[in-house]
Amino acid sequence: MLSHLRWSRRLTLVRIGLVFALIAIGGLITKPGISWLLKAPSEAVRPLVSGITPPQSAFSRDEALFLQQYMAHLVRTSTRVNSNYYSMFGVFNWTIPGISSWTEPLREQLCIIDLDDRPLDEPGQIWGNTVMNWDSPDEVHGISLGFLNHWLYAKIHGYKYYSVHVDTYTDRHSSWKKPSIISAILKRHKTCVYIDSDAIFNHLDLPMEWLMNYWSLDPRNTPLALASDPDAAFNQDIFGKVNLNTGFIVAQKGLRTFEIMDAWRDCPEENGRHPECVKFREKVPGHVTDQGGFSTYIRYDYPDDIMELPCSENNGYPESGTECYGEFITHLWKGKRDWIKIAVGRQMPGELLEFFHRWFLAEKSIFRFPERNVLAQALHEKRSSL
Repeated sequence: MLSHLRWSRRLTLVRIGLVFALIAIGGLITKPGISWLLKAPSEAVRPLVSGITPPQSAFSRDEALFLQQYMAHLVRTSTRVNSNYYSMFGVFNWTIPGISSWTEPLREQLCIIDLDDRPLDEPGQIWGNTVMNWDSPDEVHGISLGFLNHWLYAKIHGYKYYSVHVDTYTDRHSSWKKPSIISAILKRHKTCVYIDSDAIFNHLDLPMEWLMNYWSLDPRNTPLALASDPDAAFNQDIFGKVNLNTGFIVAQKGLRTFEIMDAWRDCPEENGRHPECVKFREKVPGHVTDQGGFSTYIRYDYPDDIMELPCSENNGYPESGTECYGEFITHLWKGKRDWIKIAVGRQMPGELLEFFHRWFLAEKSIFRFPERNVLAQALHEKRSSL
């Protein structure tokens, strides 16, 4: 009983804080419908956003109501996918350079993919039995926050989310699983986005469809899009060109895309099309793996099919000391123990981190798959289509 009273008091304080926050960012208190913040906790919980309802098994009524209100009014999609511009608090504006190819939300026709070979089941990690919380910040696992960010971004925009646990190779780094997994899942969607666990979506409110319009991707003629790495000698391929970073990939369904993925998958095979690609099998300090094979060989095999995105907006982070600021896609290669906590902490402050982690774990059976299941399903669908 006492714990319930403490929680109710905390909820009241949080609601008051949210009211003042809304006043500060736009005077929303005067707008119709703002009374949602002042509803009594005893009112029945109703979905405020279609498909976004916290599982009752993981939350009390008050907690579920609070999360629904937060999702519906504070981190909801802020920009239509066909809008000509995106404005951050009316200060900074980004404008679509041409005609928008995506005019309607893709919902579950677009997917977000995580993959990893680590168990990550210790306390403070994404699959651990103890949920992450900011009362014990030292125990919060940096890259586990990346998984949570990806899941929440997909939840907000109605995308399909996959977290795939891959097996390890005996002769190469498990990052070489990317082309096989992406290809298998992409067969069920129009577009899939793969993102590394140390990279995050910096603006949770900004739809991926809007970004694809902003980048001028063509639904028919842009199979893949990747961001460049910082312009430094150690990031260049053997031809002196800066590598593309395979930690963020936008893949569009099509025969050409699957052809590129197959070529990338087979790159490190002995006696293959590029015999020297075997040197990228293993990860050693200062030496990339799948990214090296892709940048050194595959992108030259398909020069008209792979779009290079600027790293200033789609790779890196402001504190990296490079030209890669990661405005839209923040990739914290050297900040996965510290800076990622700050970045995600701003998106999930206070008890929100614990709440979203609880929600994530309560629904894991929906989106967590072993590699063998993903590949077996793809094979079954291929045979069924013959």
